Amino acid sequence: MPALDITLDGASIATVSTDAFNVMSVNVGGTLVDEEYPSLDVSGGSYPEDAASTYLSWVCHQVLQPGQRIKVTFLESAASSHAGKTIDELFPDEPPSAQTDFTPTDEMMCELRAKPKRREKFSFHLTSSNGKAFDAETQPDEHGFGFSVLWNSYQPERARVSLHSYTLESLENRGPMNSHVREQLGYGDSVELQFR
Repeated sequence: MPALDITLDGASIATVSTDAFNVMSVNVGGTLVDEEYPSLDVSGGSYPEDAASTYLSWVCHQVLQPGQRIKVTFLESAASSHAGKTIDELFPDEPPSAQTDFTPTDEMMCELRAKPKRREKFSFHLTSSNGKAFDAETQPDEHGFGFSVLWNSYQPERARVSLHSYTLESLENRGPMNSHVREQLGYGDSVELQFR
């Protein structure tokens, strides 16, 4: 089965097989108001119609530093480097969450607007194995950014890459975000992101 291989500054972080999963994702995201720098998450889920869903995490909220390079390679076949963990295993002392609707509330948006910026912008440098290179930065009115590599079982021979930034208004209204890069990875392809 296909797999995603993730390295940080050339060192292996995780290899995750898609076997028995419907969705697998690598996400990097951060905002200009967070104390922490952007973080890396690697997770996957299985959602059968006739059985309980499964959600596992292989990398959970690993805080990154400016200048670090996150590389994701889409492999035709590989075994997972280690077992994923459930939310209960990651956070054994926290009560289970009953929240299923993650739409931002008015109160949440007011709190976000009241927070001071801790940095002026994020700059990105993205390269892919097909020779593409892209440089961008967040705009003055933007709140944060997201980078993802997403695989799903409906199109198992490819993974989708996305890099975008967004304002609080687009987040609140679920409006269009500022899409910087959208491309696909085939077997053996890779993409690397560096931010500052």
